[in-house]
Amino acid sequence: MKSPAWPAGSVSVQPGPENLIRKARNPFWLAPMAGITDLCFRQLMDQLGAGVLISELVSAKGLLHGSEKTHRMIRMHPQRGTLVGIQLFGESAEDLIEAGHVVARAGADFIDINLGCPVKKVVKKGCGAALMRDPVYLESYLTRIRKGVPLPLTVKMRTGWSDQELTIHECVQAAEQAGCEWVAVHGRTRAQGYEGKADWNLIREVRRRARIPIIGNGDLRDPMRAHLRLEETGVDAVMIGRGALRNPWIFRECTGGQGEGPLGRFHLLAGYHQLLREQSDARQTLILLRKMAVWLAYGFTGAAGFRGGIFKLPTASAVLDHAGEFFQSVAHLPPPRFEETEAFMMGGHG
Repeated sequence: MKSPAWPAGSVSVQPGPENLIRKARNPFWLAPMAGITDLCFRQLMDQLGAGVLISELVSAKGLLHGSEKTHRMIRMHPQRGTLVGIQLFGESAEDLIEAGHVVARAGADFIDINLGCPVKKVVKKGCGAALMRDPVYLESYLTRIRKGVPLPLTVKMRTGWSDQELTIHECVQAAEQAGCEWVAVHGRTRAQGYEGKADWNLIREVRRRARIPIIGNGDLRDPMRAHLRLEETGVDAVMIGRGALRNPWIFRECTGGQGEGPLGRFHLLAGYHQLLREQSDARQTLILLRKMAVWLAYGFTGAAGFRGGIFKLPTASAVLDHAGEFFQSVAHLPPPRFEETEAFMMGGHG
């Protein structure tokens, strides 16, 4: 599969609507996912060729109140191969401006504002997808943030609040007028959550109308579909979320490389464990290693039993031993396909 042409970036390029995106490694990007795209996962996806990396959702107030947990969420890994952004949310533009300076000191390349989170505790504060209900206010909100932060600003949004309240075109225009670098569009409304299918026809229409780079997101489960959506909609890049959990090599495959079989999955898990050990305590390392092991095993014969046993194991070494035995037992099988009809990780934040 031939990868589409993508201009080489340079760290000397100054921020601008047509320049930041040129610094991306390729047009196949890691989507932000709550509780998933932390420091170690981003570093792993960097090693596997993701075009751009974006953090999990980070509270501006949490940063300003000095939460140690929140500050850990904005750490940067060394020797980054592409752009890394921190995704913030908050109801106050002033809070986001102040938090933006904290993010800049952490070494991020850009700040991404979340306009897509459907979770009640977020939208009831006027954050996330709730900001799409008033495009006029959204423009002033983003303009204040853009003028006040020291980094380029991007946004990720849904298509609207509901099918009866599709404000995507107005909100994209608001982001453009505010000086944002690009808009990532998850092709579902807030009312949909993660049900149904992403509306790529609407994303294509957004791309046709917009004068700002548009990134498409939603239901990209394999390299073929990622290429198809990129080409048929004309978007400037695509974001891959859940597809990268089941197949972390998807970014490499999108750009012409090869995936890995079952034993390769075990070696990746062991490498991920090393990253976790460098950055997390034993408890967090165990939690995250279990989750990764389950994602990598999903779809193989016997995966349900493996999943049931893995969360009972008390140590990371026990998880690795159990995973090694499992992946050895399925080494003769091809990697499972991630079918469109499968329900997998039906959560997230945007």
